[in-house]
Amino acid sequence: EQQKYVALDCEMVGIGAGGKQSALARVSMTDWNHTVLLDTFVQVPDRVTDFRTHVSGVRAADIKAKNDDAMELHACRLKVGQMLQKKILVGHALKNDLSALMLDHPRDDIRDTAKYRPFMRPSGRGGGKMRPRKLRDLVKQHLDLDIQVAGEAHCSIDDAQATMKLYRFVKDEWDRDEASKKKGGKIRRMK
Repeated sequence: EQQKYVALDCEMVGIGAGGKQSALARVSMTDWNHTVLLDTFVQVPDRVTDFRTHVSGVRAADIKAKNDDAMELHACRLKVGQMLQKKILVGHALKNDLSALMLDHPRDDIRDTAKYRPFMRPSGRGGGKMRPRKLRDLVKQHLDLDIQVAGEAHCSIDDAQATMKLYRFVKDEWDRDEASKKKGGKIRRMK
């Protein structure tokens, strides 16, 4: 069963006016045991206007077409798409990663730690709206691990491994909640 699971994390750079539009720049995938399955920079076909290096860790040299270690975007999408076939995808805020990859994945095969209700925090008037928490905070609270340390760039390998560890920590409860949801039951919130 463990071979069904892969974790994914991507780093993006900014393109367009003010670097506000995100473009894929690095992809990392790990397995159940945290072994790296894929870690590659991705050539960005558009002009990068914000490398977001302080967060992404990506530098201009990492994603240049001349860099043999950077995959062409289309080839990267194909490779990741193939690797995700018949897999359960684990990650944090996967909507962003899948959007950058321009890929879809079956909803029932996604384990997104940003959307797992027991990991979310109440907000709004009366706490009725649930908001995702930062991966860094969840990993610190539940696993006592430090990732995304202030002043250091994010590492997509570390983030993918951290989401898998976090998922494994609550897998049995998550599976029960999913089964309950399908039967119309309620999901409880983690303290």
